[in-house]
Amino acid sequence: MMKPIFNSGKFNQWVSYRGDNYLIWVAGLNSEKNILNILKIIDKVSYINLTLCKRIIKNFGNHFGIIIQTVDWTFAAVDYSRGYPIFWKLSNGHLSLSSQANLFRNKVVNRKQLISFRMSGYTTNDNTLWKGIKNLKPGSYLFYKNNNTFHCKEYFSFLPVNKKKYTYRNYIHKLSSQINNLIKKIIRDAKGRPVIIPLSAGLDSRLIASGLRHFNYNNVKCFSYGLKNNFEAVASKKIAKKLGYEWAFVEINLIKAKKFYNSKKCKKFLKDSADGCATSTVQSLYAINELIIRKFIVKGDIVVNGNSGDFISGGHIPKTIPRIIENKKKRSEFFNKTISLHFEKHYSLWDQLKTDDNKKIIKKELENQLGTKKLKEKVPYYGLIECLEYENRQTKYVVNSQRIYDFYKLNWLLPLWNKSYIKFWEQIPLEYKLDQRLYKDTLLKLNYGGVWTDKYNIKSYVSPKWMFFVRLFFKAFFLFIGKNKWRTFEKRFLNYWSENICAFSVINFYKFSKNKNIARNYISYYTLIAEKMNLGYNWQDK
Repeated sequence: MMKPIFNSGKFNQWVSYRGDNYLIWVAGLNSEKNILNILKIIDKVSYINLTLCKRIIKNFGNHFGIIIQTVDWTFAAVDYSRGYPIFWKLSNGHLSLSSQANLFRNKVVNRKQLISFRMSGYTTNDNTLWKGIKNLKPGSYLFYKNNNTFHCKEYFSFLPVNKKKYTYRNYIHKLSSQINNLIKKIIRDAKGRPVIIPLSAGLDSRLIASGLRHFNYNNVKCFSYGLKNNFEAVASKKIAKKLGYEWAFVEINLIKAKKFYNSKKCKKFLKDSADGCATSTVQSLYAINELIIRKFIVKGDIVVNGNSGDFISGGHIPKTIPRIIENKKKRSEFFNKTISLHFEKHYSLWDQLKTDDNKKIIKKELENQLGTKKLKEKVPYYGLIECLEYENRQTKYVVNSQRIYDFYKLNWLLPLWNKSYIKFWEQIPLEYKLDQRLYKDTLLKLNYGGVWTDKYNIKSYVSPKWMFFVRLFFKAFFLFIGKNKWRTFEKRFLNYWSENICAFSVINFYKFSKNKNIARNYISYYTLIAEKMNLGYNWQDK
């Protein structure tokens, strides 16, 4: 009997299928039919190249992980979103695979990646916190037969290009068709089961909820969470009511949050989800736990959220990009400007870590990640920035939020990460992606469920209400001192009370306010926790 080379980790994500000469591991909502199709393909195969890889994954859904182990070779692949991560290590002619990097033995810390992790909450490229331990990038596969027959390649690489082929009206028509298809795909995958939607004031979860209503899928429940009367919840309730869906609200305050975020259950989640590549995401953790207790969510339900529609549709492209004039003779200079824009946005969890030495290290790592992509003349600078965010923050930290559902053994879908949808947005011209112009215009035109008018667009405001007056008082005082000092004061003394899920309550306010290292947001502190979970210490302990 073959000895398994894969450690499936602490979540029940993976299902195994064993035969006389093979062992297959699969994660995701896949049927026995898919496994039978794989067996037909791999019979008598001794080598898997890009063409054969695409054949194997063709019949799978949009969210999957797969590992095939035979007597002679091993194959592994992940989907476009890296929804079910696979980590690998090749040592002394032996290949090991795992769903979490920290499950490998004999680990040596990668100091450069540790700096990246501390500053952003995740590593760069295919790296982890340890040397020699890699992760399969989104849309990648590996094949191993022996030391002389090993390759790890991308079958899909997200690299936006500015291909203006159609009129704006045609692009709206094509996006409408894409949206219709992804909603219908949700309905097919749900198979009549309850769909649970974390509904916010934004565009993406509203698209899913209203799209299901438009196509008459009635088995839907929505929820929101956070501080009492926060603007996200107000909008969510209003939208759900219009669509005729059951809606629940999970109130979070500092007392409740402090008890939960310091509970054994929360600590277990943080420990189990620490993967050595990205910080654990706790955004909906409290709410999911509470809704399961209430039996609003039960086993068999499918959670469908809107990640990461804002990014895919252009919402994260810096507004200064159009002013970066591309010039072949000065391509290196403008490439450096692009890297700097990305660095300033994503590597700011702790101001004290933004030293010149750390900046040089991170920028070099990002340059290495882009490699020859930066030399391709057809790749615009906004495409390079989106590529970096796609491969780093989005498919590591953001998609890590799915671990919450895995922790509670819930099914999930990420429809806005569907293959065809991502490929569509990859080729949209910059002018139509800036400020999500095409996305917003299309949603308004479709007006699914009648919830896309100004009546349902609730502007953000500070919660709780008393904090509005506190901020107003202090902000007036700082008019005479300066914006930078105001921002420091706000981060150090006020954000603790107004953060919507009260996630800062994992530490007490006294320690928070006395910390001379100024946190950008609550993720800064959870990155400290993740570092300690993975390494046994963090940089502020030292």
